[in-house]
Amino acid sequence: MSVNLRTWHRSMFGQMTLITILFVGFGVYFFSLRPLLSVEPNGVADPLEQTAARASDALSRFAFAEGQAPGSGGDLAQDAVLADIRAHNPRFRYFVRVGDRDFRQGEGTPFFVSLGFDRLERQDLSRAYPGVCINSTRNDLGGPGLVFLTYSDCGGRRTYYEYAGIEHATTSAAATSAQLYGKFIWSYGGLFLSTVGIAFVVFAVVLLVNVWRIRRVAAMARDLDPDDLKGLFPERGLPLEVVPLVSALNQMIVRVDEAQRRQRFFLSAAAHEMRTPLTVLRTRLEIMDDGRLKDKLIADVRRLTDLANKLLTLMTIGESRTAMRRCDLVTLAGRVVGERETVARRRGLDLVFEREVTRMEIVADAGLVETAIGNVVDNALSFSAEGQRVTVRLDKDGWVRVRDHGPGIPKERIKDLFEPFTRFSTGRSGYGLGLAIVKAVIERHDGAVEVKAGEGGGAEVSLRFSPGTPG
Repeated sequence: MSVNLRTWHRSMFGQMTLITILFVGFGVYFFSLRPLLSVEPNGVADPLEQTAARASDALSRFAFAEGQAPGSGGDLAQDAVLADIRAHNPRFRYFVRVGDRDFRQGEGTPFFVSLGFDRLERQDLSRAYPGVCINSTRNDLGGPGLVFLTYSDCGGRRTYYEYAGIEHATTSAAATSAQLYGKFIWSYGGLFLSTVGIAFVVFAVVLLVNVWRIRRVAAMARDLDPDDLKGLFPERGLPLEVVPLVSALNQMIVRVDEAQRRQRFFLSAAAHEMRTPLTVLRTRLEIMDDGRLKDKLIADVRRLTDLANKLLTLMTIGESRTAMRRCDLVTLAGRVVGERETVARRRGLDLVFEREVTRMEIVADAGLVETAIGNVVDNALSFSAEGQRVTVRLDKDGWVRVRDHGPGIPKERIKDLFEPFTRFSTGRSGYGLGLAIVKAVIERHDGAVEVKAGEGGGAEVSLRFSPGTPG
């Protein structure tokens, strides 16, 4: 299902998507961001704080190990965590004192000296007051960057470490913090997002199924034959919201079909009823004395009879029940040309029949095929002047092409050429029904018709009735 971005907001699927996005946005805020901003989750901190915590952890582990057994803490200068912190913080320094041993890196006077912890150590208060433990922790020493120190003296066992100059978070700390935040957000909003996602998928499937059903009805409407409105759109299986529209369309189809039936019946009956009085009138005219008036009246009656016959033919083609049979298109086209050769010679025209095959079998109503080809040939003859040629050519692909060298057909009139009672102001007689009959015959045979201007003037009308088998 394709949707134009400009009309996306008018699509049911687009509207549902937009509502879902807004719903998810509000849900993410109320169920994830809002609690995240109001509650400090355990283990989640600023990446810079995470970096400082990693430094404290590395220094405290080293101090504890050295307090247990000298040398068991390893080489503090090669510690990977502290090396990573130094790589991101050029002014980072640390100082560790375990017993009477010092471990340090970086420039600057240690807080151990500047704050007098060395003098406190020389007083040896824990020995003077057995059972007393002295502990001190500070992080408000004024930089640079994050600063921290801790001092412990219990029963003569003294441990001290400090660091300063942490101004930038390490990459791993930032990633850890992001992971913790992600887990925290998912713990609050995961159920909500999962529910919305599942609901959206279910809604989308239901909507797409209903859209497919509606599109099926639309496809049936596109294929609807205006001359055969017996088929109605199915109302079962459609969404309840669409059923009233489809029901209204079915009622309209029934009314239009009934109106067309009445119109066809009227025209057919009128044409049929005209034939009897015209025949009687012509018979009475035949017994009149010869003269110009008699000839003119007989010619008028002949024209009216021809009109009635053509109207009757046009009205009955679509309802013809004549069975389609296999017939030879070469024979049919040749018979049409043969019947009109005398008329063509009398008018000084050259009527030629050309064929690329000796036999072309088609399944058709032979009488209607001859009528259609004959009407096109008659038109070509009537538009041609004395000395011109009219060519009827049967191609090997089944097209019957009638080419004349008359005045041609204006391009703007081609689209109306096959409408009933369409005539050109050329002074020629006729009622404009011949090509309308051709169109009806072609539609009866699921064929095709093409009209184009001929090279050097004139026009070419091509007919194709059904796929044929050349022989």
